[in-house]
Amino acid sequence: AVILKPKITLASFPLSRLFCCSSCTMGNHRAAMIISIALLMQMQLIKGVHLVVNEIPDATLLPSSPGMKCAPGYHLTKDECAREATSLGGFVVNNKLAVGHWHNVAYGCSISARGGRVFYNVNFNAFNDGTYTPVCKALTNEVTLLPLGQGIKCRTNHDFSEADCVAAASSVGGNLRGGVLLVGNWPNTPSGCFVEASDKAIHYSANSSGINDGYFQPVCIQGKEQITLFPAGKGISCTPGYNFSEEECISAAASVGGNLRDGKLLIDGGSNKPYGCSIEELSKAIYFGTNATGYNDGFFQPICLSLTGHIKSESYYGKASFHPPG
Repeated sequence: AVILKPKITLASFPLSRLFCCSSCTMGNHRAAMIISIALLMQMQLIKGVHLVVNEIPDATLLPSSPGMKCAPGYHLTKDECAREATSLGGFVVNNKLAVGHWHNVAYGCSISARGGRVFYNVNFNAFNDGTYTPVCKALTNEVTLLPLGQGIKCRTNHDFSEADCVAAASSVGGNLRGGVLLVGNWPNTPSGCFVEASDKAIHYSANSSGINDGYFQPVCIQGKEQITLFPAGKGISCTPGYNFSEEECISAAASVGGNLRDGKLLIDGGSNKPYGCSIEELSKAIYFGTNATGYNDGFFQPICLSLTGHIKSESYYGKASFHPPG
């Protein structure tokens, strides 16, 4: 997040440049002055007004569990710690961050789960005893939680690392069973980071050949592509070149409200469905049409890569009238 902090010095420019009126009250004069300063700042007419741009890392809270700490590269500095941790509900005593060398407090920035005080531990070898909530830099990638379904997994190159798994999964409702990240090499789970449907326990599997049996929700890096969900309408489909692939379809469709019928992506070569990724308007079931000449019968909403004009219907090509949904 970038915050603009104006520093205003009035001594270097004449007050006559401010908007005022002879009939204004003192309160109105002050209000007019503030408004004028804002306007002149936008016009860059005021000398002595400096815009200071500070890069402030958004922060995230990890669970207060034994051994929990920020992943390498996601630790806050002391200055960032005081600012971010207090913005998340922690407090400091006498305006001073508590800095020390403790063995039982999470390394770096944390908030006491027992009282809310903010601490900064410089002991790299410390072990969180489970009563401190680490405050870390937010992940640079947005997170998406895929729906339950057999064989469902993250798209290629959209997996979180083991180090980032806890932070990513916690942000979408995951938790630590017994206070630990469950790491394994299971054949019946997706590879990478995921949560178990029954209790949202966070897991990480190193088995790249694992096949999701339908009881686990992959936690994935959300694609940078902008997604457009078009209305249902006869003949509507994505413009060629702006379709999601079959692999990308589930995560794209899930992000706009689609779901898996019986835990499966419905792959269909029928002539009544648009080519590519879509959801059925009423049930929100996710489909992937494999028929390149398929014609939307009006009951499917295409999911396309965003760009103005990506909607395609025969009406735009002068071949037929556009039929609105319903």
